[in-house]
Amino acid sequence: MSFFSKIFNRNGNLKDPDIQFGRYTDSYKEEEKYTNWDKAIEYFDNEKYILSYKEFLQFLTHGEQKNVSYTLLPGKIVFKIYQGSKIINGEANFTQFKAEARIVRYEVPNIELMEQLLEENFNLKYTKYAINDESCICLVFDTFVEDGSPHKIYQALKELATEADRKDDVLMAKFDDVFPVDYDHIRKIDESEKKLKFKYFKNWIKSVVTEVESNNLDKTQYPGGLSYFLLNLLYKIDYLLKPEGTIMECIKDCHDLYFKDNITNVHNKNEIIYARIKELDEMSYETFRKELYEVNSTFGTSMPEGHQRLADIIEAQMDDFDWYAEQGYEAYAQAICGYLAGFSLYSYSLPAPSKDLLQLYYRIVESGFFVELGYQQQFLREDHLDKKAILIALKNIVTTHQIEFPNLSIPLKTLDFSKNCQFYKSFFVMIQKTTYHV
Repeated sequence: MSFFSKIFNRNGNLKDPDIQFGRYTDSYKEEEKYTNWDKAIEYFDNEKYILSYKEFLQFLTHGEQKNVSYTLLPGKIVFKIYQGSKIINGEANFTQFKAEARIVRYEVPNIELMEQLLEENFNLKYTKYAINDESCICLVFDTFVEDGSPHKIYQALKELATEADRKDDVLMAKFDDVFPVDYDHIRKIDESEKKLKFKYFKNWIKSVVTEVESNNLDKTQYPGGLSYFLLNLLYKIDYLLKPEGTIMECIKDCHDLYFKDNITNVHNKNEIIYARIKELDEMSYETFRKELYEVNSTFGTSMPEGHQRLADIIEAQMDDFDWYAEQGYEAYAQAICGYLAGFSLYSYSLPAPSKDLLQLYYRIVESGFFVELGYQQQFLREDHLDKKAILIALKNIVTTHQIEFPNLSIPLKTLDFSKNCQFYKSFFVMIQKTTYHV
């Protein structure tokens, strides 16, 4: 249970909804899981492969999520791993370890699809696309047990699971002649929640499009401001709505374009990202609703980082915030804060208090969204900040994590409630100055 569920139920009868925000991360595990890992290494080094894989699968298990199951049989171990919309089935014996995820099924072979998957095989390190006897496109991995150390198996299964999970919705959206498989484990989201999220999805995009088309900011002279503005929107959609399929893929494409493409200039990057956002604006509710569902996951995709990494990112952007705020571009200054929260949550697996602080930022600026979802505490009413509620929430973050982080210190006096824009800056300065050690 998150700290929000614990502290915002003061009235006793009403309860906040249990809604997942953000992508799953596996970076922080209980101490006993690392004992399982050590045993897996020890058994493997002693050529006790079945026992090694048993401990390895126990290492992957996340308690209440029931994301992994396995059965020990004479001479082998059979397992099942859940990753989003996909199920990885596998087994290991005294000679071989193998795993497979069925992605989609087809009735008539599609040449374009086959060529695409053949090309993508070259980009995969451990796995490969294949077709089974049931006309299912699968992602598979196998190795001799002598070469299947826990380190290699972890990386291979992570590639298999995360690639398969993102691929099914994308293929079904692109090709009409492929069909879903292994979807029975997906937990449906209530239709009213989907409609509410679609409303905000459209409103957030419309707000950005309206601002960009207004030409309030010279986008040619200040492309960085536009970048912050566009990326803030995409990261907010990813974290607060947690869409799967084509929306998730669009966000990933834009993120990779901006940060991994060293050839395209920033002006063209902005044009491409804005065009993708306009495409999202054309999405119908029927398409959108299919991309919202709840799942269990085993592998995270974000990189583990400590609080200092977050502090460094904040420090690097504060001069930009000051410039846009001083020039009267408060919408772009605030977008920098949203970018800081969204980029950090999208890119990194942060310590729990750091993540809670960033989610609290979203709870404040998108207070109306959370209230309509059914959350009781409102931090922003008609553009007026509720200082008391915000301070209580911050103090409760310290209380919630005091056992694991006994020296956690959040400098509340840093906050400036005089003006909303300045408050948002001061909130991130407060996060920057938060310490975990004496």
